[in-house]
Amino acid sequence: MKILHIDSSPFINESVSRELSAMIVTELCSRHPDASVTYRDLGIAPPPHLSAGAMSLLHNAQDVTITPELQAELDGIYQSIEELIACDVLVIGAPMYNHSIPSNLKAWLDQVCQKGKTFRYTPQGVVGLIPGKTAFVASSRGGVYSTPETLPHDFQEPYLASILELMGVADCHIIRAEGVSRQAIGREKGLAEGRETLLQILGN
Repeated sequence: MKILHIDSSPFINESVSRELSAMIVTELCSRHPDASVTYRDLGIAPPPHLSAGAMSLLHNAQDVTITPELQAELDGIYQSIEELIACDVLVIGAPMYNHSIPSNLKAWLDQVCQKGKTFRYTPQGVVGLIPGKTAFVASSRGGVYSTPETLPHDFQEPYLASILELMGVADCHIIRAEGVSRQAIGREKGLAEGRETLLQILGN
């Protein structure tokens, strides 16, 4: 089993999403001793947002001058795509920021979600090119956004599930710790609920 582990919080010790994603990877590795892990820390080393030159070249433009800076950007993009294609399991640590995801995680998704690489257009619609993978999203939220009243404000989990499905990753599990900033719930209870969800998915 090849695991690609992505963290995106800029916080280190106090990050709930980091603790939750590490919990997922540790549990997976305990069940699969032969597993290998590739780790990307987008919170510490955020990828660049796509430049006009990179977007043009990725869409097969022929009139773009490849500078050393652009070549370095393209090399990083292709490496990220290769890591995603190579993995069997994707674990994403994704805190909610302003009802959505951190911009560094969005930048990584913009890099790897590329026509002809991870999805393609057909007369029948979009087809994902990297099926057969399992994804675990370690979702952390200070508030509670899973109730009927708050769900319309959640552009974090639905977006991640949608963009992964676009690339063919339909087996996506949300491991959620929410309400971690609320006194009635808090960090420990939120993490415990997330671990309970993980164990139910993995079959205890």
